[in-house]
Amino acid sequence: MKGYIEDEEFGKIHVELRRGMTSVRFTYHSDGNLLMRAPLGVTVSDLKRMIEANREQLRELPRPEAVTFSFGQVIECFRCRVMIEPQTRMPGYILNHWEGDTLHLQLHETANFADEAVKRTISNVIGRAMEVQAHMALLPFARQVADSLELKPAGFEVGRGMRKLGHCTTKKVIQLSRNLMFLPEELVRYVICHELAHLTYMNHSPRFHALCDQYTGNKEKELERQLRQFRFPILK
Repeated sequence: MKGYIEDEEFGKIHVELRRGMTSVRFTYHSDGNLLMRAPLGVTVSDLKRMIEANREQLRELPRPEAVTFSFGQVIECFRCRVMIEPQTRMPGYILNHWEGDTLHLQLHETANFADEAVKRTISNVIGRAMEVQAHMALLPFARQVADSLELKPAGFEVGRGMRKLGHCTTKKVIQLSRNLMFLPEELVRYVICHELAHLTYMNHSPRFHALCDQYTGNKEKELERQLRQFRFPILK
């Protein structure tokens, strides 16, 4: 369940109520506003009390820069890149084509990059392109990681989640988000190892974390910290 609350100090606060959560968590949404995740079933009054109780900590929460695009920008991705370039042929259209491992994204030279609708369109085009690329680069890499750990999941699939980057189904199929394509290789491997550990433990118990830590060369906590701090280059 999603919505938002207006706060006098922080403005629009995005709210996500999630089943299974037992505490409140705050981070920043891709639009630069606060994002609040809380247990399903809490009331608006409860949410406001939680905001008030955490107000001092929220003031100290590092605020990430908003997603921006510009001509000449290069977005480095997993084994590929995106280049944003001007074009003069078709106003209002985004042209794109691959040359080797580079996606050339071409917007009309009059494009307004400050327009949220333009940002959303660019993000959607890049996201769809990365979904195709994930089948060619991400899934083979995931199979290599599984083979190196002598693990045999039932299969691999490409998903679209931004916050849920991976999932291991009850049928032992590993689902990996296309948005992993924006991460550096070490973090891509970490997410894959995390899901592979779920083949043994379908929970987040101490045994699960010990196994995941083993799969990641005793770097689970550090890689998780890096993943939490990572700023995606497209809108969520």
